Amino acid sequence: MDTIYIHGIKCPCTIGVWEWEKAITQTLVLDIDVAADITNAAASDDLSDALDYQAISQRAQSYAKENNHQLIETLAERIAALILNEFDTPWVKIRIDKGSAVKDVKNVGVIIERGKRPD
Repeated sequence: MDTIYIHGIKCPCTIGVWEWEKAITQTLVLDIDVAADITNAAASDDLSDALDYQAISQRAQSYAKENNHQLIETLAERIAALILNEFDTPWVKIRIDKGSAVKDVKNVGVIIERGKRPD
């Protein structure tokens, strides 16, 4: 199985547990990896046979913007679920970077994998 990756997706959204976080927009950075069989697209050299990277990126961004969550863990779960369901992939890996959300720490975030990666 092959892996398609879309890294560095900027997602402005409202997320956090503190009142001040709920009143501002923060920009999270998402990395998304999905399992895909690219043999048909490679053979045909036709975009219609390929996974639509732009659609995945835009869907993740729109979901993050339109839905407020307290935890990045919840956001990661929800984005993983929608990618598995809407883009017909058996496996997805989501990495969300919340930047320097913790004092004296450069980056903090979460990485999840959902579904089953085919051999």
